[in-house]
Amino acid sequence: MATLSSTVPAAPLKLPLNMMNVPPQSLDNPPVKNSVVPQSCSVISSEIMLALEIARDNPEAASHGTIGDMLESALAGIWGRVLADESGYVMSRDEFAIFNFFQDRFQNNPVAKKARARFWDNLRVPASNTQNV
Repeated sequence: MATLSSTVPAAPLKLPLNMMNVPPQSLDNPPVKNSVVPQSCSVISSEIMLALEIARDNPEAASHGTIGDMLESALAGIWGRVLADESGYVMSRDEFAIFNFFQDRFQNNPVAKKARARFWDNLRVPASNTQNV
């Protein structure tokens, strides 16, 4: 008989209690033809970004439970916005971070490849305050 063992994180996860009360985003994001979708119109909450950090540190967390549900919901929203404007939507940095976490799902998807390219093509890095000496 096989036994299951799981690894326990070295430190307990410190999640905000209100994280459990975050309403899920709608998974019904049908593509909208001829619609204008503003670039990076979505704001990803700090709770979702915290969930992403936890999932990066412990990939098992992304596959089940609240962390997984939050990330799946965020990914569904991002993918819906990409599909609504396949040739024009540019993800924000936070959207791209979530999308990139799930990159294995989109390996051979031409829409995803173009969305990634648009992100990098439109990335703006703030100029530093250092001077060349």
